[in-house]
Amino acid sequence: MVNFDLPLEWRVFSRLKSTNSDQESVWRSQLFVSGMHCAACAIKLEATLAKVPGVLSSQVSAASAQASILWDANLTKPSIWMGATRRAGYELHPAHGFDVEDPSNQHAKLALWRWLVAGFCMMQIMMYAAPQYFSEPGEISLDLQALLRWASWVLCLPILFFSSGPFFKNALRDLRNKSLGMDLPITLGI
Repeated sequence: MVNFDLPLEWRVFSRLKSTNSDQESVWRSQLFVSGMHCAACAIKLEATLAKVPGVLSSQVSAASAQASILWDANLTKPSIWMGATRRAGYELHPAHGFDVEDPSNQHAKLALWRWLVAGFCMMQIMMYAAPQYFSEPGEISLDLQALLRWASWVLCLPILFFSSGPFFKNALRDLRNKSLGMDLPITLGI
């Protein structure tokens, strides 16, 4: 495990802001952000970083899932502001070096799988519901109707727990942090 508090490690993901003697302890760090889904997340992350003593400014891009943090090494260390973002539900990874794969690639692959599972299950649920729409009343026995409903319910479970999992996780994180994000209304709708 890399200790990001060692000044030798800072140069891999950070640069001195200037060579002036009055600002020799001010660093600018470039990081990937995982756990961020929208512009509200970026605003929340910037607000979290603004509360950390020693962090002078931060710019977070929801589109690229990257953050640029200006911090004073005399007042804070990377573990402090990384810990603050972790408690808020976001993980920071160095944008350069340490052989770190862009976390957005991993999230994109998992999001694709979640989308495929939801799409497949949704199509199967509609297939089980179609006979009830197209048949005449009394044409399908009550036992078969119950079976189709139970099959549809079972197919909702992967959608609910796998495909919708990030919404539930983020809504719970927002409730713990006493903040409101887009995931809470979506979770209530689900």
